[in-house]
Amino acid sequence: MRTAVQRTYAAAATRPRPNLCCAQDYQSEWIAHIPAEAFTFNYGCGSPVMKSAIREGEQVLDLGSGVGIDCFVAAKIVGPSGRVTGVDMTDEMLERAEGYRTRVAATLGFDNLEFRKGFIESIPLPDASVDVILSNCVINLSPNKPEVFAEMRRVLRGGGRAVISDIVSDREILPEHQADEDLWGSCYTGALPVRGFIAALREAGFIGFTRIAESPWGEKVGYRFASLTLAAYKPFKGDQCLYQGQSAVYLGPYAMVEDDAGHRFHRLQPVDICTDTAAQLAAPPYAGHFVVTPLVQPAVSISGSAGCCSTGRGCD
Repeated sequence: MRTAVQRTYAAAATRPRPNLCCAQDYQSEWIAHIPAEAFTFNYGCGSPVMKSAIREGEQVLDLGSGVGIDCFVAAKIVGPSGRVTGVDMTDEMLERAEGYRTRVAATLGFDNLEFRKGFIESIPLPDASVDVILSNCVINLSPNKPEVFAEMRRVLRGGGRAVISDIVSDREILPEHQADEDLWGSCYTGALPVRGFIAALREAGFIGFTRIAESPWGEKVGYRFASLTLAAYKPFKGDQCLYQGQSAVYLGPYAMVEDDAGHRFHRLQPVDICTDTAAQLAAPPYAGHFVVTPLVQPAVSISGSAGCCSTGRGCD
């Protein structure tokens, strides 16, 4: 399948294939520095870069970067104090991206962007080196999605986020349809159902799953497909799980919520929490839903078999 995908996108880098993409929502002020020609070779199913709340100075990684459109947008947003890396496995796409990169850098007046050849199942970056991961209609093309998600978690810093636009299916794809190289390479039969997509991300250690957008994509061989954009977060993890007398109060409106670590918060009732959970609840996507009390006493380690945060479960 990897060979089939490379063949498909090598051809698409030479001659545009409009059927490989759908309308993507880029605000005009963020794409004026990009050569217009590049958009004829842009393939995706969403606009994760415009929905990821990227901030100036952040380190951004784009998986399956193609000719670099999302990278070029991110480069302008993060500015000269930030850094953007695009990873793609197709030489023809990388060659186009590099040509556009020099023109983009000249227009912006700074060069904070690089492209690297590599597979998204083995990302060529160090551990905990990026703040934001973007992925636009690429993960469905991978034959080993658990490896992709594990690598994403590895290179993200604690509290970092992945914003993913990808194709999802209405149910599991049968093996005989997965074996169709044309359907797989066209972003159909490599898709997962939403439940399977979230389960795989959770198995890799992500939390805080948030749907940002969804729209119909099409129907093939009896399946319905949609374009889904979601955010997922890598948990904060300090050197130790510490209790410092902090608590969190869930503000409502629901009577009770439970986070991905198993902590239960009843509306307006304080819950003792550890340092990692305190950091997590003060950051997206939880920020604004909780009031976290400040530190009030010296730290006491509660790591180990007893778990943390009055839940009886570990923080991992």
